[in-house]
Amino acid sequence: MPFKHLLDVGGASGTWTLAFLASNPKSRATIFDLPHVIAMARRRLGKATPAGRVRLVAGDFYRDELPMGADLAWVSAIVHQNSRQQNRELFRRVFRALEPRGRIAIRDVVMKESRTAPRAGALFAVNMLVGTPTGGTFTFGELKADLRQAGFVGARLVLHGEGNDSVVIATRRN
Repeated sequence: MPFKHLLDVGGASGTWTLAFLASNPKSRATIFDLPHVIAMARRRLGKATPAGRVRLVAGDFYRDELPMGADLAWVSAIVHQNSRQQNRELFRRVFRALEPRGRIAIRDVVMKESRTAPRAGALFAVNMLVGTPTGGTFTFGELKADLRQAGFVGARLVLHGEGNDSVVIATRRN
């Protein structure tokens, strides 16, 4: 997936960022995460990343605006911990941060419309019900509707895995 500037939302220590940068050698990235997590990323990335390719920004994606100017936002393993309303707000924040025609890529559990498959996702949904105040698993239809409500178009399920490995992509309207 080509890009010039990746925004890794909740990017943790930078594992996904490093993989994206390796596949796009002329690109750069911003990791946005909580202050204590950014400190861990700073230690982990150290000299592993060429100077100037990764910017680390501390903040809380539930409260703060995201850094502007990316053409691709990676939202990995986040939506399952949220309610649909929280996801809509997160998607609106991503929308505002992206350049026109920028894309969002969401990696998470994506359930079939029956909500009984994939099986690992159904079991994970029970875990989210017990372990979070509002989290759960969502169908592609729900994610597509929530992305559309935030201003994205062309949502596609580009990878449908058995667990936390499905990927949905959508594009920011101008």
